[in-house]
Amino acid sequence: MSVHNKVKSYILSNSVGYNVKRKIGIEVECFVFDEKYNRIPVNKGSTYSASNLLEELNSIEKISTASFSLEPGGQIEWASPACETIQELEKSFSTYKKILDKILDREGYKSLFIGVDPLNEPDDIELIKHAKYQLMDKNMEEKGSLGKWMMRNTCSIQINYDIKNGKDLEESVYILDCLHPVLSYLFSHSPFHKGEAIKNLNLRNHIWENTDDSRCKSLINHGIFDKKSVLGAYCDFVLQVPGIFKLDGENNIQKTQLSLGEDLKIKYSEGILRREDIKAALHQIFTNVRLKNLIEVRDIDCLPFDKIMAPVSFVTGLIDAPLIRGKLLSIFKSWTPEDRLSWNDLAKFLNGDVDGPAGKSFLDWIKIISGMSIDGLKSRKHGEEKYFSDFLENIFLHGPLSCQAQTNFKKSVKPLNEFIFSQNVYT
Repeated sequence: MSVHNKVKSYILSNSVGYNVKRKIGIEVECFVFDEKYNRIPVNKGSTYSASNLLEELNSIEKISTASFSLEPGGQIEWASPACETIQELEKSFSTYKKILDKILDREGYKSLFIGVDPLNEPDDIELIKHAKYQLMDKNMEEKGSLGKWMMRNTCSIQINYDIKNGKDLEESVYILDCLHPVLSYLFSHSPFHKGEAIKNLNLRNHIWENTDDSRCKSLINHGIFDKKSVLGAYCDFVLQVPGIFKLDGENNIQKTQLSLGEDLKIKYSEGILRREDIKAALHQIFTNVRLKNLIEVRDIDCLPFDKIMAPVSFVTGLIDAPLIRGKLLSIFKSWTPEDRLSWNDLAKFLNGDVDGPAGKSFLDWIKIISGMSIDGLKSRKHGEEKYFSDFLENIFLHGPLSCQAQTNFKKSVKPLNEFIFSQNVYT
């Protein structure tokens, strides 16, 4: 078996089968600020830090089915258990949020669920003392103009889905990659930058577009646009990406000058290639849709905590209903690679009237695809459409959350640091 096939086998290793109900998981990142609007210290020191918070969360039995981690700038990430319904996800997230709030209230901190830190620059933020992130930070600073911003100053919602089989993977990934402009527009929530409104710039999307072209952006940017060969093309892509780090035999992080494929091939030839090595390689890819042994959707800004289930329901309604999946494939096959690349570029700005494929605007396509999502959710028969329908109505009435926040800030008499924690951020 070749290294290519080893990677392919790893990705498909947790496939649940076509007739098995697909489970959903989410990862939610958020910032933590003190009462003076400073970010929480990252590493342990004389005051309560993000590292202390992580230890405390991991010690609480009530939420042991979830997992927690720190992002490089001390952003706290909650990873849900795998759930069959969005109601289950919501219940799990609500439990976590209550516990988080209790700890933060005790320590004089508060959470902020937003796509980009509205107040600070990267140089204001301490970097976590972890070899992996130290190497990533150096790489991102060298490879892209906004890599430091991504590492320290962004938060997202990531949605993970079980893979049913190879055909399901290829169709789902193709659909999700085509959906990038819709997802990044509909769930934009990065209204401020260095204390100022950023107007119609889709900021977190813009940051990721300028982080590292070799491992970020959409799959179509890496030549992956044929739904019949997604998995093979993805494996080829992974193997040629420059490595940031590699694992030694005891899973210690080491700097590497090799590509991901070169490292894996050397270990394979020496008979020491392990699942952990393949996993580490796949986790050095940051495309908007990423393959691990799950399908991961990564192009959604962190939203206010009461709106986090909206993107989960939207995406689930589109990929989990066979009839809807078929309709989407029929629509997307008429989009040329040039159509898609052009539309991805337009998604850097929040202008709903700009034309995309087939002469339809962002808002036109959002209306069409959202209707399909709601139909797909109804077919699941869990009442999950409620999580998206109210959100969608608000967006059509008042625009993306980024724009709503900026409009309301202009009307406010509060300074920005007070405004972003107020009750009047959104219409």
